[in-house]
Amino acid sequence: MAGFVFKSFTVRAVIVASALVALLYGEATSAELPRLSVAHRFAQSHPVHQALEQFRENLAGVISVEVNTSRNERDTVQGMLSGSTDATIISPAVLQQTISELGMLDLIGLWRDRAHWARALDAEPGREISALVERAKSGAGFRLLGYWGGTQRHILTRRDGVPKIENLNGLRLQILFNPVRSKMWKALGVQPVLPTQPDLSAMLRAGTVEGIEEEAEVIVQTRLFEVASHLTETGHAIATRLFIIAKPAWQRLTPPQQAALTAAAQKAAAAARAAEQERETTALTSLKERFGVRLHSFTGQDALAERTRSFRARYAEELSISRLFTLIEKTAKP
Repeated sequence: MAGFVFKSFTVRAVIVASALVALLYGEATSAELPRLSVAHRFAQSHPVHQALEQFRENLAGVISVEVNTSRNERDTVQGMLSGSTDATIISPAVLQQTISELGMLDLIGLWRDRAHWARALDAEPGREISALVERAKSGAGFRLLGYWGGTQRHILTRRDGVPKIENLNGLRLQILFNPVRSKMWKALGVQPVLPTQPDLSAMLRAGTVEGIEEEAEVIVQTRLFEVASHLTETGHAIATRLFIIAKPAWQRLTPPQQAALTAAAQKAAAAARAAEQERETTALTSLKERFGVRLHSFTGQDALAERTRSFRARYAEELSISRLFTLIEKTAKP
């Protein structure tokens, strides 16, 4: 696969070769190895943490990696800017406060499906985003090591599914807070409602909203299926997680160490993507077979993308990333 995902034997070869170089130069003990601290917000059972543990193991003898959990993403970014943290897995929604252009990745209808998401990020659009991150003037700067994620957001409703684009008209839907996304939902006929309390099910229970947009695994974890039993697989947005390293941490590594780090990051990204997508499939199966949720197919992907396109185009133009927007659109079909 092009871009960030290499074939496994190539990755292993780079890591092994780099380890041999490190040994030849006497970097054989952990006390002498360069240290890299990686922070993230996920539980130890989550694919992100497990892939980072694999990343740490693959760099044994080359770089001493420390993986820290239970960190707030905003605090982690501040830690990277101050030098107390070296790397992280982070969502564009948080990093866009530092690099505003990354908000593009969370817009509704940007990705036609998961295949489009992977195809774009593993090719020229992904390289364009990587260059954008590297050019950004954020503290000492960041370097992008790969794209993780791939889980989709769907619409969970109380009384019936929304299989057609017309079914969205007038729907009171609890959404993520994002001014641009709110306008896009309105263009689809939806009445977007922002959550007023941490309990995701509160407004559904009260009847304030008729549905909520969320990932299947979150629906299972928060037991939202207890108050809404119809899930339409709209896939209107796909989660992208960015693996970034602070430039000072990158620059203190030797070229062989940088090569090993890059290869290990690519291998971990492939593992994390596969595991997250497997968990999503498992969650959808559980919702249907264990919890009695009715799953509905969605036939309005093309209409959804077309009705929200002008918002994405305007967003890209305002941030001077129209080239990136065009590249992403060109990869919509294989």
